[in-house]
Amino acid sequence: MKSPILRIALAIAGTALLAVSVSAQRDTIAAAAGDKYVISAKAGGVNLVSGTVGVVRDGGSGFLLKGDSLEIGDRVSTGNDGKAEILMNPGSYLRLGPNSAFEFKTTDLDDLQIRLDAGSAIFEVFATSDFVVTVDTPKTKLSLIDSGIYRIDVASNGIGTLSVWKGKAQIGDDAAAIVRSGREGTLNGSEVAITKFDRGDKDEFETWSKERAKELAKVTARLPRTNVRTALMRSFLGNQWNMYNSFGLWVYDPFSRSNCFLPFGWGWGSPYGYGFGNSIGYYNLPTAVYYPPVLGNGPTAVVPQVKTHRQPPVDRVSPPPFVRAQGSSNATGREAVEIKPGRNADFDPSFGSDPIRSSGSSSASASSASPAPVQVKSGRRP
Repeated sequence: MKSPILRIALAIAGTALLAVSVSAQRDTIAAAAGDKYVISAKAGGVNLVSGTVGVVRDGGSGFLLKGDSLEIGDRVSTGNDGKAEILMNPGSYLRLGPNSAFEFKTTDLDDLQIRLDAGSAIFEVFATSDFVVTVDTPKTKLSLIDSGIYRIDVASNGIGTLSVWKGKAQIGDDAAAIVRSGREGTLNGSEVAITKFDRGDKDEFETWSKERAKELAKVTARLPRTNVRTALMRSFLGNQWNMYNSFGLWVYDPFSRSNCFLPFGWGWGSPYGYGFGNSIGYYNLPTAVYYPPVLGNGPTAVVPQVKTHRQPPVDRVSPPPFVRAQGSSNATGREAVEIKPGRNADFDPSFGSDPIRSSGSSSASASSASPAPVQVKSGRRP
């Protein structure tokens, strides 16, 4: 009689032990997966390499590989079949075409400077007056001063042609030499020539760039809540990013093995017109992430310093550069959807479950010794 009872007890104990083991294994796997979602706010990451792409750095040369990180002065060149996708300020990409060469002059997020010596490059850019991307060609300087899509081609004689598919750019230092959507401009000597071009006439390079934008928007929409939240908190507590010096964050997705853009603002989409279907508010981060903590009170209150050139940050991220089309979300609001470009448009309140958005608007006053807290506006600020 004792033997069957003992066997049953041992079986129950074994089952319990197995359950604990499986649970621990799941926790370990979850923790490992969380570690794989790397959060960054840096420029220079190599997100994709196709064909023959080389790099010269520190006097040596070799092949550029996906996952490399470019520093100032690293010279990248592509062969006849070569293409590369490089991360700029979060949300902005440089896509290099065949037979092209470029290098970073600076990698400062709010003052990115790039030199394009030959070939073709497409820039998918989030930009404002505080975040301008400057591209130097052998004979002129081009400033991308608004969010949009830009192509720059450098001819064999060094003359650069700027085609603005969407956005606004400046040629040289002349504030009147503005090139807007649907126009292209060149600077030859002291003369600027601006003409229209057919945006419906796309080559393989332009088609590839748009497909990349669509694919990366889908990656953002698929980012899981639990693992990414863990990665966000670890990197935030490690002082790797804050809400005051970029439009969002680069998130490395281990399944697509590429970096995608996680915006701070709700309802954002890429300049190509693909909604991200996701924002930082989806991850239920503590309020300390959104507001710098104030130590003490009254006229002696102190706000810990963060790297920023402007206060409050709502001036930078509001309104979103692009808004999504109405009626295009799923039940969770996290799919990449087609959006329409525009500013100050209405938002669909059924889109997503952003806790910051749903909390309504709030504001507060700070002492003269500290920056004013950010006013949270629906659809305008995470």
